[in-house]
Amino acid sequence: MCGICGLVSRRLPRDEMQRAIACMTRSLRHRGPDGEGTHVFEPTLNSSSIALGHTRLAIIDLSKAALQPLKNEDESVWVEVNGEIYNFRELRTELEQRGHHFRSHSDSEVVVHLYEEEGTACVERLNGMFALALFDVKNEKLLLARDPLGIKPLYYSARPGTFLFGSEIKALLAPNLLRVEVNWQAVYDYLTFLYVPCPQTMFQGIVQLPPAHRLVLDLKTEQARLEPYWHIRNLPEIRSATPSDLRARARELVTDSVRRQLISDVPLGVFLSGGIDSSIVAGVARKEDASLRSYTVVFEGEEFAAYNEQQTSRAASCHLGTNHHELTVSNARPEQLLDLVEYFDQPFGNPTCYLMYQISKLAREHITVALCGAGGDELYAGYPRYRAAALAARLRWIPRGLMHLGGQALGMFRDSFHTMRLRRARKFLDGLSDDPVTQFVQWTYFLNNRDKQRLLRLPSSKSGKSNGGPIGLVSSERFLRDALEQSELSDTRNRYLHADVQTFLLDNVLEYTDKMSMAVPLEVRVPLLDHRFVEFSLNVPFNQKLSGGQSKVLLREAFAEFLSPEVTNAPKRGFNAPLAVWMRRYFDSYFDRDPRNRERWGEDAGETWRKGIFDEQFIQGLREDHRRGRSDNSYPLFALIIFDIWWRKYIKASLPATPVGA
Repeated sequence: MCGICGLVSRRLPRDEMQRAIACMTRSLRHRGPDGEGTHVFEPTLNSSSIALGHTRLAIIDLSKAALQPLKNEDESVWVEVNGEIYNFRELRTELEQRGHHFRSHSDSEVVVHLYEEEGTACVERLNGMFALALFDVKNEKLLLARDPLGIKPLYYSARPGTFLFGSEIKALLAPNLLRVEVNWQAVYDYLTFLYVPCPQTMFQGIVQLPPAHRLVLDLKTEQARLEPYWHIRNLPEIRSATPSDLRARARELVTDSVRRQLISDVPLGVFLSGGIDSSIVAGVARKEDASLRSYTVVFEGEEFAAYNEQQTSRAASCHLGTNHHELTVSNARPEQLLDLVEYFDQPFGNPTCYLMYQISKLAREHITVALCGAGGDELYAGYPRYRAAALAARLRWIPRGLMHLGGQALGMFRDSFHTMRLRRARKFLDGLSDDPVTQFVQWTYFLNNRDKQRLLRLPSSKSGKSNGGPIGLVSSERFLRDALEQSELSDTRNRYLHADVQTFLLDNVLEYTDKMSMAVPLEVRVPLLDHRFVEFSLNVPFNQKLSGGQSKVLLREAFAEFLSPEVTNAPKRGFNAPLAVWMRRYFDSYFDRDPRNRERWGEDAGETWRKGIFDEQFIQGLREDHRRGRSDNSYPLFALIIFDIWWRKYIKASLPATPVGA
């Protein structure tokens, strides 16, 4: 696990290239405190200069021989990798048999020699979580690639004469070579999702490399080719298999994935929440490692009572026989959430990141690598929205208008902020729609087009309305619609799971998992997201996932030996922060104009609504409804605070003095 970055330029002299790559590399030091390396290549005639930078978190082969960038024997191929290549041992054996010589025992070095054999197709042979950059000196080509599920991030910017890339956006901004501009479509989408959907970022001209894609840049012509190298296929043989065969195949794939991901030269453990997914990962790992350590974070305080996983995690650990550790946060400080913008580099409005940060920070005192159960909910219909969809189908005969009136009636009851039932019932009724995509978005996410049109005030060049949003902007639902239309899966319900994998999992769960663990830094591995298991799972018949109101049917049956009665019978507990309570107790004053609050939040707090980017009256309406318990608006309110902090940190200094809304 590491940080990678690079720069291609036709204009910068060598000393400026060296300065720029040093700045970029330093910005990623938190991802790799165990060493760093840079290399600036001499340009050839009529070609660009290129520089590579790498920060190292040593996991496999702790020696200096594994420092990156790594090179082949004649120094014609160089590579730097963020992540892990889990099948490196098999690949190394194969490559040695073909005559290749290795200088280290690093998993990353196989990429160099595999490229010599197979060119850019080499990425199709890799099993792992990775973002990599490879420079072919002889052919003057740069290859970027990202793993099939997008577990590891990679950002880039292509402008005339300059190409930059890095594991985090801050690396691209570090050398001050890019003009900082806001991507207003990303702002519009963020207000719905509370994250920025891939391939966008909040910065105009900076994009994410999509999962399962490679980009090849020709340094001579400055032409870049972006192409997918893997996708989820429709597999009829899986859909027609017997339940017994499906269970056997699931056990085989998960066992192989966990076994590969237990390889480490540093201390390793597993996050054990007491849920189905983490219990399966821990159970399989415990069979391979009798001394397996498991970790659970325990947040003290009454606001965490509904989310406390202490009892179920203890039961799971006792059942599995792991060496269990409870990591206690006795004094949660929600204000720390606002500091985490530093690691995301763009607005991210899911407060679960705070929980991930805390468990990663505490676990890092014991281990350097952790396995977790992320992915099971998306692959096996673990979220309430899938049960809601089944219920909505059964209630199709009831007029939607009548159902919406029911939602309005529930709005008359004060929200206690301590139970989820009332909020879920409201969201279910209010979100019902004859358009299944709109319905899915309204159940899963936050502000709709109507609310965003009232809230967001764009510069005059983008004033007006069009296609569900301001002129020049398109409906945020397009991400889900595109994912559904492009999926090859024959079962519509599985296509919704596939869409969740490409959106909610990628840009939300994997985003906070990577950014918060690498802030420590801790390497977090996700065995359930082995691309072979993902493809298998998305082809498993939906009734083997959700049946009779019970989710993850196949997983429960295939891995029953690892599931204690407490885990099997426990209600679904999301890995969530008590944001509704925090908004009232800690964050509500952020929206006040009281001068005393400026001392707490900063003199320019609230600038994005005081200067007209957001409509302050609409915000105060959200705030008042939340304070009076008429609705839980904690997430959109928190998202606005995070955006305001990001704006002040990244955008304000680059703007003209006149107000944006003027």
